[in-house]
Amino acid sequence: MNIKYRPLKAFLLAVDTGSFTHAANQLGVTQPSFTALIQDLEEVLGLRLFERTTRSISLTSAGQDFYARVQRPIADLEEAYRSLADLAAVRRGSVALGALPSTALALLPAAVGTLSRAHPALKIRVVEAHNDELMAMLRTNQIEFAVGALAEPVSDLSFTPMAEDCFCAIFPAGHPLGDAPGMLHWRDVLRYDLVLLSQGSNARQQFDRAVRDEVGAPVTALRYDVTNMGTAASMVRQGLGVSVLPRLALPELNLAGLRAAPLCDASARRYIGLLHRRDRSLSPAAQALVAELEIAMENIARQLLPLPPLAGAA
Repeated sequence: MNIKYRPLKAFLLAVDTGSFTHAANQLGVTQPSFTALIQDLEEVLGLRLFERTTRSISLTSAGQDFYARVQRPIADLEEAYRSLADLAAVRRGSVALGALPSTALALLPAAVGTLSRAHPALKIRVVEAHNDELMAMLRTNQIEFAVGALAEPVSDLSFTPMAEDCFCAIFPAGHPLGDAPGMLHWRDVLRYDLVLLSQGSNARQQFDRAVRDEVGAPVTALRYDVTNMGTAASMVRQGLGVSVLPRLALPELNLAGLRAAPLCDASARRYIGLLHRRDRSLSPAAQALVAELEIAMENIARQLLPLPPLAGAA
C-alpha cells in the first residue's frame, strides 16, 4: 500500500472544513484536482471515505475510523517537518564551539552577538580553552567546532584557515626594543625579562618551540607566567618585562603606554582557522555562526598591524 502525504492532507482538510471547495482553496489546487486526490486515496484504501451530495459531504463509518487514526500522526509529521525547517533556517537549535583565548577575545563577541540578535531562540555555548584542550573536546563531541590553530595536520580533524597571524613583542614606550634597527626577532626579545602566557597556551607552545630551535639563543629570563593577556599587558606597563602576544588580540587589549612590534621569524607565524571532525558535518546553526566569524575576522583585520616580511625572504 502506497499512501502519499498530499491525499492524506486533502482528506483532513475536507473533514475540517466540511467542504471540498474550501479544502481545495486551502490546499491551493482546483476543485477537480482536489476531488481526484480524494478518489485516489479511496482507491488505495479500497473504501469510500465520504458520502457526497451536490451541497454537502459527510464521513462514512470507515471515513470516521480513518480520520480518528490518521489525524494525530499527520499532525506529528507536520510538526516534525516544521521543527526541521526551523533548524535549517537557524530559527532554533543549539551550537557549542570552542576558541583560543585570543580568538575568543577578538572574534566571538561580535559574531555571537550578531547571530543571537538575528535568532534569539538559538542557544550558543562558548568554551574558551587551550588548543590541545579544544582538539580533545572536538574528539569527544563536547563542542561542534573550534576556532584555533593547527601546527601539524591530524588525520581525524579538518582545518580551514581563516587568517594568518603572528606574535608581537609588547614593551613600554622608550624601551630599547623600540630603537632596534630593522625588524625584531625572537633573539631580540630573549635578552629581556619576560612576561609570558602560561604553559599550555598556543602562544607559549609556539614561543617554547621557537626558543628550542633558535640557534645561539640566550637563556630565557622568564620572570612572570600569567594566564590572561590583559594581565601580561598590565605587567609590561609596570616595567616588569617584555611580553609576546598574538597580533589578533591586540585591538581588544589596553595597550596605553605600550608599543607592539611584530616578530619577523617564520616560527612566529601561525594560521587561525576552523577545526572540526572530518566525520561530522556542521549543523545549520554552526554554519551560520561560521559565516559571522568570517565577517568578524574581515572587520578586525582592518585594525591589525601589518604582517612583517619574513626574515630571509627575498
